[in-house]
Amino acid sequence: MSAAYAKSSSPDETFSSAHEQMEKMVTGLRSTKMLSAEHSEVEAFVQEQGRELERLLYQAHLDLRAERERPVSVRGADEVERTYRRPSQRPLGTILGRVMVARLAYQALGVEGLHPMDAALNLPPELYSHGVSRFVAEHTAKMSFDEVVGELLTATGTAVGKRQVEEIAVRAAVDFDAFYRQRRAANEVLEETREPLVL
Repeated sequence: MSAAYAKSSSPDETFSSAHEQMEKMVTGLRSTKMLSAEHSEVEAFVQEQGRELERLLYQAHLDLRAERERPVSVRGADEVERTYRRPSQRPLGTILGRVMVARLAYQALGVEGLHPMDAALNLPPELYSHGVSRFVAEHTAKMSFDEVVGELLTATGTAVGKRQVEEIAVRAAVDFDAFYRQRRAANEVLEETREPLVL
């Protein structure tokens, strides 16, 4: 279970791993090795270590939100109130790397559990974040699935399998069609209700 629910900590403690990573980067950049390195080596170091710093900052933010989550009354669309509450967590694959989302699960017998934090964060039901999905959707329009796998790993450090990339691309295409169907329907309603303009 994530440490977010183990104890309440100050924001400084929650972000301590990010502070340590920042210190590690500063120490590395001050080192004799880096002071004699070519610019490309320094660039690669900052990119790689900086990505981990960003991931740790993201994780700390999620942990802080989990620590501050308070119990609420939860009733689903099925009108069943979820009265049993327990800590839970789920992974989230992001363009910064994998993080864990700690949150409260609300449950009742015979119905699906609900997680208000998931709704507050607008989390997708699948593993990968909207950022990863956007990256895949944009790149599959221009290159093969295998190339997208490699490009995603190179650009973000996130490893996503070819099959998962294909599934993300299919979901993105479905969402695209639904978006334009909804937009077309809204335009038709607008056309029907618009007053004629006479010049």
